[in-house]
Amino acid sequence: MGVIPYLACMAAVAATAQLPPRVLPAIAVVEGGAPGLVHPDSNGTADLGIMQINTIWIPALAARAGITPAATRARLLAQPCFNIAAAALILRVYLSETDGALLPAIGDYHSHSLPLNRAYAARTVAAAAKLFGP
Repeated sequence: MGVIPYLACMAAVAATAQLPPRVLPAIAVVEGGAPGLVHPDSNGTADLGIMQINTIWIPALAARAGITPAATRARLLAQPCFNIAAAALILRVYLSETDGALLPAIGDYHSHSLPLNRAYAARTVAAAAKLFGP
């Protein structure tokens, strides 16, 4: 299905979260997620939905949304804009941790391991260039 059906949500969420407008669509392309998609990870967690939100984030997202963890998981799977908003919140956490450095924060969305972080950030930049031009 791709990111096109969700561009309006991504633009609104990016504006609200003060993120560059190309970031969320590019991450979505790299993640390759879709509504309802569950991708189990080797560490016992799973990645959920369009932005492939890791289940480790469910308690914090549930607290932020004021809903139960079970309801949070269900919404991450069934409601793409909720999933996209969660991705923006996670990226804001990582931007705070990197003192606003965007590429390391994007890399942290995937991994805090420096080689994996840098590779993910590079794939995301390439995805943005493919989606929007250089």
